[in-house]
Amino acid sequence: MVATGESLGMSSADEKPLITVGIVTLNREWSIGCALRSLLEQNYPHHRIYVVIVDGGSADRTVEVASSILAGSDFCGYKVIVKKTTIPEARNVCIDEMRGEALLFWDSDVVMEPEAVEKLVQALRSGFDIVSAARATFYVDSEKEACKAFEYLSSLLKARSSVGDVVETPFVTMGHTLISKRVLERLRFDPDLTFGEDADFSARARLEGFRVGLHRGVVAVDVNVARGRLSDIYVYAPIRVLLKGLRKKARAKVLTLGFEVSWKNTLRYLVSNPRYAFYLGYIPLGVLAAAGLLAGAPALLLPLLLYALFYIFYQLSRRGFSGALRAFVASLLVGVPLATLMVYYTLQGNKLRVREPAAQRF
Repeated sequence: MVATGESLGMSSADEKPLITVGIVTLNREWSIGCALRSLLEQNYPHHRIYVVIVDGGSADRTVEVASSILAGSDFCGYKVIVKKTTIPEARNVCIDEMRGEALLFWDSDVVMEPEAVEKLVQALRSGFDIVSAARATFYVDSEKEACKAFEYLSSLLKARSSVGDVVETPFVTMGHTLISKRVLERLRFDPDLTFGEDADFSARARLEGFRVGLHRGVVAVDVNVARGRLSDIYVYAPIRVLLKGLRKKARAKVLTLGFEVSWKNTLRYLVSNPRYAFYLGYIPLGVLAAAGLLAGAPALLLPLLLYALFYIFYQLSRRGFSGALRAFVASLLVGVPLATLMVYYTLQGNKLRVREPAAQRF
């Protein structure tokens, strides 16, 4: 299903560049209205914004809500596409449908300050090829409270002490990121990567010589529902989906921990994301348990059992019993091999061979 609307007109040479805002969504009735409200509040000329929404087949009213809001908007045009896709596949649809000089990925549970688009466009003009807003995560107790994110955003803006600058970075998340058209003429998102597609894209962009930046003066608030599966796709997705492209995911993660692959970067990541270190802990305990079975010493299984129970009980408060079990299974079947592959690629010590940046054309 495709819904469209257009009011495209002629533009003068001194007008702002036309950009496309690409929104990838699935079952986000609870947040899509807030995201579009934030987009409508942008001070960037609306007649220079084209909107593409790719919905993966929502079972709720996401498409109806989005279509109704866009039909009454003053953007230069829009298209709502309903197509069963993964996140990277949906991002590629946005690329195929884009118009103008750049594509801004704007997640359906993200709100940004009114100057966000203007600042991100200026950052591209200053020499960057990909530039992302600084993200702040905000939790609400239920989906009905999603638009409280605007109050949180306001508090962050009031507390901001400086305008912020743009710094080069090895990696950006795509939910609030502007990408120059010339990057998208060379690269697409890997459909095998059911998560981590943003890290892989960042790594390949840098390998092509493109500059990736983080704009510390642009605030994006990512809304999550506490104690719910609405914002927890990595636990509730099928295991076979999570396992798809696992080697690529691990390699991309290691390549984007810093500007070069090093144990320092990997260890720093394990410290700041202890779940990956926890996953690695299964390996020696699994070996000990196997040795106990072979030696007829079942007591050696106890450490592994206690380790697993600790993880399940830790997950109970947030996910409930069934969610905790799913998280445990995912930690064994996905987390352990992913963390192990990260160690493998760190041992390889691959360095990013970055080409010279291409001439700026934005």
